Amino acid sequence: MKRVIFSMVIIFSLAISAVTIYSQIASGGSYALTQAVVSSGGGQSSGGTFGITGTTGQQAAGTTSAGGPFDVHGGFWQGDLSPTAAGVSISGRVLTPDGNGLRNAMVYLSDRTGLTRMTRTGSFGYFRFDDIEAGQTVILSVHSKQFHFTPQLVNLTDNSADIDIISSEPNRQ
Repeated sequence: MKRVIFSMVIIFSLAISAVTIYSQIASGGSYALTQAVVSSGGGQSSGGTFGITGTTGQQAAGTTSAGGPFDVHGGFWQGDLSPTAAGVSISGRVLTPDGNGLRNAMVYLSDRTGLTRMTRTGSFGYFRFDDIEAGQTVILSVHSKQFHFTPQLVNLTDNSADIDIISSEPNRQ
């Protein structure tokens, strides 16, 4: 959770600095643009061969005018700021019906996009998946020659540890 907040603060800071850099004073030739705050939202700036006029409500919001060495985008807009979900991890154990860890079982993790990852359990039945997008529900399923397992749904809002996947019965051969 702290990573998500930290990431959002960084993204917001970058957006503010980008807007600040974008709105710096520019001058050259026979014109000069100066920064001004007009309380009603209207104002005019002109010189040389161009003019820029702002109105309250920006009736032409979202339009772009271009020509020569400049372009103007009028209206209220926001840059593409979308939060990125931090990667979380999920770990646990695959257990036999009597509670022993199951070695070399294949654990599959399927996410909402259909992407499936696989890992094998260690000698005591432990498994781990890292860098999974937070905020989604994933399916954990286990395949073993010896035991049958029911797939589990896990809602990932943060790191999930100590997930036990316990076999309900041995496989029938």
